Amino acid sequence: MISAARRDPLIWACALVGLYGVLQVILSIAHGPPIGLDFDVLYPDFLVFLTAARAYFEGKLAIVYDIDAFTAFQNALYADHFHGTIEFRPFLYPPIWLLLILPFGLLAAPKAYLLFAGLTAAFATAMQGPRTGWGWLAVVTSPAAMWVVLAGQNTWLSLALFYGGFHLVPRAPWLGGALLGFLAYKPQIWVLVPLALLAAREWRAMLAMVAVVAALCLASAGVFGLGFWLAFLEAARDTATPRFADIMYNRIYSNLTSLMGAARMIGLSAGAAGLIQLAGAALSAVAVWLAFRRPSDPEARIAVLATATFLVSPYTLNYDLLLLMPAVVVLYRQGMRRGFLPLERPVHIALWVAPTVGVILNDQHVPLMPVVILLFGLVAWLRLPNAAKVELPSPARAG
Repeated sequence: MISAARRDPLIWACALVGLYGVLQVILSIAHGPPIGLDFDVLYPDFLVFLTAARAYFEGKLAIVYDIDAFTAFQNALYADHFHGTIEFRPFLYPPIWLLLILPFGLLAAPKAYLLFAGLTAAFATAMQGPRTGWGWLAVVTSPAAMWVVLAGQNTWLSLALFYGGFHLVPRAPWLGGALLGFLAYKPQIWVLVPLALLAAREWRAMLAMVAVVAALCLASAGVFGLGFWLAFLEAARDTATPRFADIMYNRIYSNLTSLMGAARMIGLSAGAAGLIQLAGAALSAVAVWLAFRRPSDPEARIAVLATATFLVSPYTLNYDLLLLMPAVVVLYRQGMRRGFLPLERPVHIALWVAPTVGVILNDQHVPLMPVVILLFGLVAWLRLPNAAKVELPSPARAG
């Protein structure tokens, strides 16, 4: 396998792309000359998390879901970091995420981010690195990883919980389910997980997941109060309004990977874009149900689930694509062993560079990221029957 990889020009191309990404991260952090897209603000998303934690410690919890007040508080805390006044930087996570991120609010921003990034990346490496081997080096140097580091996002944690949970479910269902329960901190990534466990008849994992989610909800209500949860639910309701959707689209369309974003970029109305998004979500749910209901290649169906996640939420962004990178590595290796499907290799390489190339194309209103994600999902779907041995247990054992 190693010798075959050495002869594969696409692997060497990915290595060069990875080297470029590493250099871009280093130069951005060191404030050196930009060698690509210019990131004038480092880890801005983490500062959103940190602002919510600081609001709690300063007795200002009521502003967390008040977008204007919360944005003003960020400006007051990190004006020197932003080099000016920022606008519309909401905290859109459920209270359980604030509960998990709370300890970092006791540290200064640079130290807090270094600790957060180091811990989440190390957790992802511990949960997925040994399975992926040398492929993990490709994951951590991928363009998606570069975006996660520079944006200050929590995708490393999502990756660890998602893949770690599903890989543990067959042999340690209670632990695997518990990890998947923690993934509920990010609902748009977690939303199809219960459906997958239900389809696979993984009752113990499902019970563990529900127990963890319930415990996190109760703990966060105990720390922050029930009113904080009610404020979150009200904020979540507001995010579904056309006004909020327009504001979000106008501010983040360059980074959007969703069907809704693509539809609006090519000129469709908000209503038509919403219908396309709903159709994609329905297709995703059916695909996940069928993939997990019947015996199939365990890695391929995890890839189907990861891909389907991107077709459900209207607000998945390019840094979220890190969640697909371990699946890309695994399916590419399957192709090297068993032979590639027609045009499969270009799909892999297109998805690999999509986090950066897709932003450039989105700026030109050429939204190809959802197309590439759909094609990768098709590859994963076609790989489902390729393995005779299945890691997930049979319905008889699961019961």
